[in-house]
Amino acid sequence: VPGPSLVCDGRAHCHDGSDEIGCPTIAAPTSQTAPLKCLLGSRLCKDGRECVLHSHVCDGEVDCKDGSDEQDCELLCKAGQFQCAHGNKCIDQQQMCDGKAQCQDRSDEMDCFKPTKSCSHRCDNNSLCIPETFLCDGERDCSDGSDEEGCGETLLTTWTVAAPTPQTAVKCLMGSRLCKDGRECVLHSHVCDGEVDCKDGSDEQDCELLCKAGQFQCAHGKKCIDQQQVCDGKAQCQDRSDEMDCFKPTKSCSHRCDNNGRCIPETFICDGERDCVDGSDEEDCVAILCGQQQYQCSNGQCVSEALRCDGHADCGDHSDEVGCAKPPHCPPELRCPNSHECLVEEWLCDGEQDCQDGSDEMNCKVSPVKCGEFQWSCVSKTQCIPATCRCDGQKDCEDHSDEAGCELTQRCGSGECVDHSLLCDQIINCPDGSDEGHGCSTNNCSSPGTPQCDQHCVSTPYGPRCICAAGFRLQANGLSCVDVDECNEVLPPVCSHTCLNTRSSFLCRCHHGYLLEPNGHSCKTKDEAHLLASVQNELLVLGLHSSSLSLLSTSQTPVFCVDYDWRDQRVYWVSLEEESIKWTSINTKDTGTLVKGVKSESIAVDWVGRNLYWLDGLASQILAVRLGTSTVKSQNYIVVLDEDLEQPRSLLLLPQKGLMYWSEVGSNPQIERSGMDGSERKVVLTRGLSWPVSLSVDTLTDRIYWADEKLQCIGSVSLEGHNVRLLQLTEMPSPFSVMVFNDMVYWSDTKRRTIQVSHKNTGKNRKVLLKRPGQPFGIRIMHPLRQTNVSSPCEKLQCSHICLLAPGLSTAVCRCAAGLLLAGDGLTCSTLVDTTFLLLLSPTAVTQIYLSTIHNGVGLKRLPEHHIWSLPWVHQASGLDLAVQERNLYLADAAQGSVDLLKLSSSGLTPDSRVLNLQDDTVMALAVDWVTLNLYWSSRKQPDLHVTTTRGQHTAPLLQLGLQGTTSIALHPPTGRLCFTALGQVNVRSLPQVDCAFMDGRSQKLLWRKAVMPTSLLFSNKGTRLYWADIGAGVIDSILLDGSRYKQFKADPGLMSLTLAENVLLWSSLDKDVTRIWFSDGFQPKQLWFEVNTNVVALRVYSKTSQKGTNSCSEQNGGCSQLCLAYPGGRSCRCGRGYQPVDTKTCSPFPSLQCPEGSRACSDGSRCLPLTKFCNHQIDCLDHSDEIKCWSGVNPQDVSHSKPSLGHAGSTVPPSQDWSGRTTPRGVEVQKLDSESCNAQQCNGHGKCVTRGGETTCQCVLGYHGVFCEEGEGPGVSNAPLTLGILSLIGGVLIAAVIIRKRISTRLPLTSVVDPQP
Repeated sequence: VPGPSLVCDGRAHCHDGSDEIGCPTIAAPTSQTAPLKCLLGSRLCKDGRECVLHSHVCDGEVDCKDGSDEQDCELLCKAGQFQCAHGNKCIDQQQMCDGKAQCQDRSDEMDCFKPTKSCSHRCDNNSLCIPETFLCDGERDCSDGSDEEGCGETLLTTWTVAAPTPQTAVKCLMGSRLCKDGRECVLHSHVCDGEVDCKDGSDEQDCELLCKAGQFQCAHGKKCIDQQQVCDGKAQCQDRSDEMDCFKPTKSCSHRCDNNGRCIPETFICDGERDCVDGSDEEDCVAILCGQQQYQCSNGQCVSEALRCDGHADCGDHSDEVGCAKPPHCPPELRCPNSHECLVEEWLCDGEQDCQDGSDEMNCKVSPVKCGEFQWSCVSKTQCIPATCRCDGQKDCEDHSDEAGCELTQRCGSGECVDHSLLCDQIINCPDGSDEGHGCSTNNCSSPGTPQCDQHCVSTPYGPRCICAAGFRLQANGLSCVDVDECNEVLPPVCSHTCLNTRSSFLCRCHHGYLLEPNGHSCKTKDEAHLLASVQNELLVLGLHSSSLSLLSTSQTPVFCVDYDWRDQRVYWVSLEEESIKWTSINTKDTGTLVKGVKSESIAVDWVGRNLYWLDGLASQILAVRLGTSTVKSQNYIVVLDEDLEQPRSLLLLPQKGLMYWSEVGSNPQIERSGMDGSERKVVLTRGLSWPVSLSVDTLTDRIYWADEKLQCIGSVSLEGHNVRLLQLTEMPSPFSVMVFNDMVYWSDTKRRTIQVSHKNTGKNRKVLLKRPGQPFGIRIMHPLRQTNVSSPCEKLQCSHICLLAPGLSTAVCRCAAGLLLAGDGLTCSTLVDTTFLLLLSPTAVTQIYLSTIHNGVGLKRLPEHHIWSLPWVHQASGLDLAVQERNLYLADAAQGSVDLLKLSSSGLTPDSRVLNLQDDTVMALAVDWVTLNLYWSSRKQPDLHVTTTRGQHTAPLLQLGLQGTTSIALHPPTGRLCFTALGQVNVRSLPQVDCAFMDGRSQKLLWRKAVMPTSLLFSNKGTRLYWADIGAGVIDSILLDGSRYKQFKADPGLMSLTLAENVLLWSSLDKDVTRIWFSDGFQPKQLWFEVNTNVVALRVYSKTSQKGTNSCSEQNGGCSQLCLAYPGGRSCRCGRGYQPVDTKTCSPFPSLQCPEGSRACSDGSRCLPLTKFCNHQIDCLDHSDEIKCWSGVNPQDVSHSKPSLGHAGSTVPPSQDWSGRTTPRGVEVQKLDSESCNAQQCNGHGKCVTRGGETTCQCVLGYHGVFCEEGEGPGVSNAPLTLGILSLIGGVLIAAVIIRKRISTRLPLTSVVDPQP
């Protein structure tokens, strides 16, 4: 432990240097204070306040505050040394051109050209390098001719040519002529070209000295060429003079500099930033004149005239607040004492000078600061830096403590660290002298046995060590060096855009539209970007290079969020007081309203699809309208998303990818995304969030940025939710809005009342861009690269209403406003057919509502325009169906156990007849065959399927599968198919299922067994797809009849009933005592039509076109005397209860049958059986009635034998059909199936039909079982257990659907989730 005299003595005695940390400021030494002692290798500055390394003395840079380290320096370097250009620093000559700059200005690495055979001579301002063989070869290869200068006599090898004789005259080819001496030919193009080609020089004699008009004379001689050939990219002159000085400035290449090695755009010239190394882009600059209604600051900056003398300095030099006639509008205590400037309390002692004299930053108390979770505290405890800045090679703490102990290149015995270059250099740098230990002389890189280093060897006191050059890393073996991949291994990234790794180094490249800056790392846009900011009630535009400040618009109320459309040069913003989204033209300052009656938390412009999106936090919706200048009516708003949005706060669009991101605050803060059409929704991020109030995107790195108001930081994450990074600065106590552009991140802070900028990765180079007295809110960066031109799929679609981009940008979808539906072409929005109407069934009334009334309004708190018909003779209506053509309404009464036939007319409903009258029973499901008017039904006590003629004369059983309750039946007469939802029993479990069969009961198969509680079964118009409401899961499911292409639509947790109109889903939901009616096309979000306090039992939609088609029963009941039952391509005739077949079409009554004591008649009256044969699990009656109702616990001995009654269908079960696929002895006509059809239909394709004892049964393949091989691992069959109660308990006079829901919630707990896969 060092003694008190060694603490804060200027020398580190502790290994971690803590004895010299947090020391008070040392005044200049006096006679009373001990002089400061410096470490070995350093010396004292003249003022005695600090030490400076010897290597930093006379290096051309001032390190001592008094500048004494650069005083009394030698003006000339010694022999064998090189003097840096920037100052007095001298380095060894050997260090020149070694690839590593020792001079601060890199002058030791300039002009390092070393000639080679292939690059021997540089010319044309170093833009061309020619090989050695091109020098003095008689041809001018450099434009400046330097390759042919200083050449001595060249020995030319010539061929001796004999003089031609008269007998051997030379003849020239076409395009050439004879030289005067007749010895050779010369091309016409070489005549008078300034070069002698004939040996007698005759080709250059008698040439014109001046060229004609419209010609250009080559510089080397007398050759003339057409003016059009000058600067055409091809040299016609031998000296290439026609292609010299051909540079034509353009906007993107306006000024060439750095020996023509760089060309910068016009916007880079005189922009205040040095883009050329030679600085020529900032020479001879004059102040740019400001435009109209702008004030020219003394420093050349332009600000709006409206901001002049407003009490707040907008010019960087405060000149806009000088010479003002009136005092500023602020209290004296918040006024700069010596200038016309106002302050706000947050600006006092905030580290930024706001008063011209800096008085707002005087007498500030320095107290320890508390650093944030993502910051690092400097040792002084007065400064916090981002955690990523620790040990990054740059000193960010004022006390430099962030870099202390980072470079552990070599540790002294006393604990200090020194660089490898200071070891064994015969100069003691460690206090204990350990850097010059005994090993320096006895065991060094010159000693025998030196390691075979891959690159360099350094001598250390502990023996020789291998080190690697810059750009390489030493391998674990201590000998080999491997290239460092700076592009992927170095953080923060070495290149601001893209990086290409090279051996020992790297190359940075820029994205399209950017230019690489002279530093070789960062990129710069060609045009100036502007900051669009809403500050209280002002819209301001700030030039990020020129600092020009314009007042775009003012409002009477705060402007919270803004966005812009670059193509139309229009700014959109939200007015909370007017509850509207307004727009302002950037060019003309015209203002208008796009959307009224909304309170938006965030808006975003889709510049590709040409839409405006906004987020309604109160309604928890994301909506959209087309961009434009006219006000859009509320009924034309498009709801993009409205489900499971908990306190949405910020919205972000990526039109170039068709994606939409939004943040949610509250109890579960998160960032979600979906397509801009609301599809493919997913949660992106849930961790590391507290109150994400703003979102932005960095298009260069594909990262999402957010501002977290509670965590006081800015975070970023990849588009998929990976690689989270957090940036926290002391200067962002309350970030409100964030924006990213190029290398920088911009944010507004409502607590500091500033808009600031810093580097997006490191938080460095932070500065305040804008300070206004009002609260800063939303910000945007305006630049064409922020809204690039991309091809829009909406241009091809030509949607009639609005087009929304889908993920990937290659696709888009059309959407319709409330009350309109998307037509079959997917492009056109149209109204529903006027004849389409909805029937709502309540316990004592039927209500008719035409769907065309949707166009009159949605979201109603009452019934739309309607007709209501009371049912005074009905006690408890529980179900209905309608035969449209006959206007027959079939109505089930749960209290009476009946189904009545009513006639529908313009005057209302008129009772016609009673179809069913079940004693002590309740009809649970019914459906009418609108071709034959037969009624298909199931009841609580008779849960299997039955069919009854239109007026109840005849009833027959259809399917008897031992079901425990049927909840809905659907028919499609044109195809002869039926489906039903029911509770079936598998082993000892009761499982909900969806089954289908022919309408004559044959070919039954299990279609789906993964619903929780399916009901409201419906066919599509074509009969190819089946829909149902899963009231247990709150979803609407659909599937093709072959079990494929399963779809699910999330409806509502209180889902009760479903119906289908054309391609529109309508459903009811129950929440407490409120019934709501919703609609959707299955693609767009659901919309609320209306809500009522009426108990809606069922709803069905009908139209003139909803019941079209015929089948084999259409004409004269198919020739059947009683029941005609259709199947695909044919029909079956069936006899009702108490009848037997006479032939395949005709039925006759059974003769009267009296059974003896101890026996009982079958329900069809065909025979008597002993009571022991009832419920013995063996079928003895032809109508299977001996095995019916056995599950209910009925004791057959307790049932008296009686003669079946005739007339209306009673409580007994009518006959069933034969499943064998052949004509039964009872004379029922059925289709005879061949072997293949039998396998497919009767055995569901999972077995073979075999005949045993005259009866056709199924022999199932491995993995399937059941009477018809319907059980197993096939498609649509789930083995997941669902614990449901027995639907047979549902009864009484309650409405069927309500009973089901109540039983589920109170008695039937669920133990599994819905599997969305079929």
